[in-house]
Amino acid sequence: MLKINDVITYTATSYANSETVGVVDCYTVFVPHMLVGEVARVRINYVKGNVAYGDVVELVQRSANRVTPCCSHFGNCGGCTLAHMCYSEQLLFKRNKVVTNLLKIAKLDCNVLPCVGSSKITNYRNKLSLPVSGKRGNVTIGMYRRNSHSVVNVDDCALGGEWATTLVEIFRNYCNSVGVIPYNERTFQGEVRHLVARFVDGQLLATVVSNGEYRRDLQPLAKELSKRFDKFGLFVNVNTQHNNVILGKQTVHVCGLQYIEGEHLGVKFRLRPTSFFQVNDGVKDVIYGKVRELLDVSNTDVLVDCFSGVGILTNILASDKYDTYAIEIEPSAVQDANEMVQLNNTPRVTNICGDVTVELPRIVQANSGKRLTLVVDPPRKGLGETICNTLIQANIDNLVYISCDSATLARDLALLTQQYTPTYIQPYDMFPNTDQVETVVLLTRRQNN
Repeated sequence: MLKINDVITYTATSYANSETVGVVDCYTVFVPHMLVGEVARVRINYVKGNVAYGDVVELVQRSANRVTPCCSHFGNCGGCTLAHMCYSEQLLFKRNKVVTNLLKIAKLDCNVLPCVGSSKITNYRNKLSLPVSGKRGNVTIGMYRRNSHSVVNVDDCALGGEWATTLVEIFRNYCNSVGVIPYNERTFQGEVRHLVARFVDGQLLATVVSNGEYRRDLQPLAKELSKRFDKFGLFVNVNTQHNNVILGKQTVHVCGLQYIEGEHLGVKFRLRPTSFFQVNDGVKDVIYGKVRELLDVSNTDVLVDCFSGVGILTNILASDKYDTYAIEIEPSAVQDANEMVQLNNTPRVTNICGDVTVELPRIVQANSGKRLTLVVDPPRKGLGETICNTLIQANIDNLVYISCDSATLARDLALLTQQYTPTYIQPYDMFPNTDQVETVVLLTRRQNN
């Protein structure tokens, strides 16, 4: 019988997300930071029924696919869960994750193409949301430890790169110098909860997430930012909710840039602090280019972009040959999308601020009898039964599903394949060194006999 603190000899035989799985004395044991085929001495830290969890005490047999992690915080920080795995193996891991979820959840045995790699495997993120913890005068800013809300002080995040390292240094010094009291999740007391930042095309938007009205002087922070960043904007977001949601509803501009301006794939855009924007610019552009290539709009009367964010993909796909509707629930993103249409003189686009579950059926009904083409890019929770049923009943020739969670993708495909055939499935590595993977699926409507 396994007990807590037992030390066992463990062989990793498969993966479950970023953890490895092995069987020891009829127990299924999960261990992080190992690779399939490796053998280790493992200390058990949790047992329930015939399932146990443990951590490596000594690595006995190493895999040829093991590499030195790109970050000194690996193992403590919960961010880079696959940094010990060589990149070619990471790409295989992510394809297999998609294949496994499709088989187990949707019972789909499909041709899943190889995972498309990222041109950058470190320093690729254009956005970071960093929790603030610690004590007055000794502020901790970084990432949560694995499976906890304990914050690891991160000075040089390998995902964000130099801009993030500089920003964290400036903000930590500011907090300590003015005596900021970090937020305490247990007591709901303190002043600052998070530092949220986005850096795109040399432009920084930094947002201090405050637990109520922020009463301290931000000019010292702005002064230091101006010394290190040529173009920056500083904001305060107020969040008093007792939950894990990072941003509240109120965001106030303090100084500097009010938004980021840029042009990707020929589309001009503006980004505000709360706007949704893919975190890996290079992979985003590859995916959007592929979506444009995949969609057959030759017979399209109406194109709908669901969960459209700031509208970059909407503007890429829009045409003067058909009406385009973009649905997004975040008001600031819709504001950005409306500005984007004006900036690009994009024809026949209507941006709708609302819930896809409500707005999509309205669009489908209003365009009854017309040929529809759809793109859906939902959050991690996926589409759900209501939206899937709308898609099944609508007159849609083809649709592209962009997923950031292959488990909810598989759940949705189990429903959508009642009417559609997946004709293209390919993972894209939007998040190198983590176990997360983006997947693009083209679904073609089967002809009724």
